[in-house]
Formats: sequence, C-alpha cells, structure tokens
Amino acid sequence: MRMAVSFLAFLIPLAGVAMADPETAETAPTGPPVQKTVVRGSVPGDLPGRWMAVGSVEVPENRARTAPSLWEVKREGGQLVLTIRFAELPPGLTKSLNDANTAERKWVPQAGDLAQLAAAWDGLPVADPDMVSVDSELVGRDAYDESFKREAKTRDAAWAIRQSERFHPKAGGAMQTINVYGVLEPRDGGYVGNFTTATIVAAPLPIPITLNGTFQMYRVAGGETHGSGGFLGRLTDLFAGCGR
Repeated sequence: MRMAVSFLAFLIPLAGVAMADPETAETAPTGPPVQKTVVRGSVPGDLPGRWMAVGSVEVPENRARTAPSLWEVKREGGQLVLTIRFAELPPGLTKSLNDANTAERKWVPQAGDLAQLAAAWDGLPVADPDMVSVDSELVGRDAYDESFKREAKTRDAAWAIRQSERFHPKAGGAMQTINVYGVLEPRDGGYVGNFTTATIVAAPLPIPITLNGTFQMYRVAGGETHGSGGFLGRLTDLFAGCGR
C-alpha cells in the first residue's frame, strides 16, 4: 500500500489524475477521445513521423506481457503534437502478439512486421478505446521537476513521455491509465527505456495498479533517422529538439 500511495503522489501533479467523481454515462462526451500535447524542455528533433511504442511489463517467474501503442507525431506551428492512433494491428502482427502474450513471453516486432504495419497504416481499422481524453507530455531532462528526479524509472532518463488516458464511464471500473516512458538511449532508429503503466480503479480512494518493465519505440514511417552516425552523433541528435 505504501508503494502504491508513493507512486500515486508521483502521478497526480504530473499527469492530472482526476480526483473528482467521474461523469455519468449520460453526461460524459462520446466519440473519439480529445487529445492534447504539452512539451517541456529539450526533446529529440527527429520525433515527427509514425511510431509503434512496444511496452513489455514484467510478471513473476521471468514472464512478460506486451502492449503496443501506435503514435503519430507532427510539428504544428512549431509545436510537437503526439496523437495516439487507436486502431487494430494487421492480422499477422495481431497473431504473433497474441501468441507471445498467451505464452507470457516478450513480443519483439521484426523488420517484416514493421514493413507490414507501414504498408497498412492508413487503412487500419479504427478501434474504440472507450476514452474521453488523452493528455501526452514530452519532457526533456532539463525540465524535470523534483518528482521526476526522485522517481526511479525516470531519474536516469534523458527525456520522458507521460500519457494520461481518462476512460469513459461505460468502460467499467477503470477510471484512468497513466503510462510513463523513461527514455534511456537511442537504438535501431528509435529509442529504448523504462516503462511504467498504472491503472487507477474506482474505489473509496483512487489507487493505481502499477506494472513496470521496458519499452522500445520503433519507427514505422516518416520523420528523420539518426543520420549523424556514431555514439556522439546520436547524442547530438537526441538533444536537437527545442523545448517549449
């Protein structure tokens, strides 16, 4: 319980956890969730494009479960905007992901999977996430507050992404999910790091069910690559973004 309360204290001021009673199903808005992005500090300049962020959480006895998320990042008026694409994966990827999760082993997409996803991206069937809103934050290390600096999963990260997803009442007991991606380094044209996901359930007090693991961002299409080459070049690219 102490660990849950401590992590909730990290989430509340940073992700805007809804402490008030949720709207009733009759008054809550319907349709696609409203998505907003805030950027603070210096983040990479190569983020515009299409991405699949693959988060794997650890379960006992060296087992894992994997959940991918599709992102589109654009630059609008000089501001980076991250939009989650709520859509079904192509059948081949869905099968390999489901097989891995059934076996409770980590799922790692292959080059052919990414090519298949890129080819199918524009026509992917839309999925209803039963969400009201999604707030995404891109935070450079130079903009970390004390909570970020203290939290084990982010204090060593070069930059971070935090997403707060607020569910529609029709979704059931879950009120909100908060995903935190602490980016440690560039790798294979994308990024890797620590992953934490916390689902806040309806209870007398909002308590998060928290899972930890790792993630990797895979570029699907668009944007720039780490073209500088070498470790120093990649570090230069990493901090090429301009914080706002």
